[in-house]
Amino acid sequence: MAADSGLLVSLVEEFVSGLQDSKADDTATGTQPHTRARGVQLLSQVLQQCYGDLSEREVEVLIAFYENRLKDHYVITPVVLQGLKALTKSSLLPAGCAVSMLRSLFQDVHVQSLMLSERGCVYTMLLNLMESREAGKFAEELFEVTSCYFPIDFS
Repeated sequence: MAADSGLLVSLVEEFVSGLQDSKADDTATGTQPHTRARGVQLLSQVLQQCYGDLSEREVEVLIAFYENRLKDHYVITPVVLQGLKALTKSSLLPAGCAVSMLRSLFQDVHVQSLMLSERGCVYTMLLNLMESREAGKFAEELFEVTSCYFPIDFS
């Protein structure tokens, strides 16, 4: 865990020094999409390390934040997906949040046009939600619905 906390501290220090160097706007409300993306990226990286330490209310607030960020500039989408993927691993995902998250994802993001790694992130989110929510009885239907989003890629 000491290595994890050291990594988090270095991420935050790198982020803060970048803000000081560029004299950037507030990362949450700045006018530049790349600045906002950097702020969301930091949050997503922290969540990937400590999603298990969050309360149910914190998870709910973060999901609402990320759902809103899906409506933002397309540059932010990849880091938003990383944050949502981390939140799908939480054992304290509030009731209804999985549905809300998926609804926002499929309404606000054209998944078919995402890069392969980003589509993989969406697929992992779906798997996490299915594994943790006893959705096994709907697995066949979900596969049929989502198969068009994840075409086979022979590379």
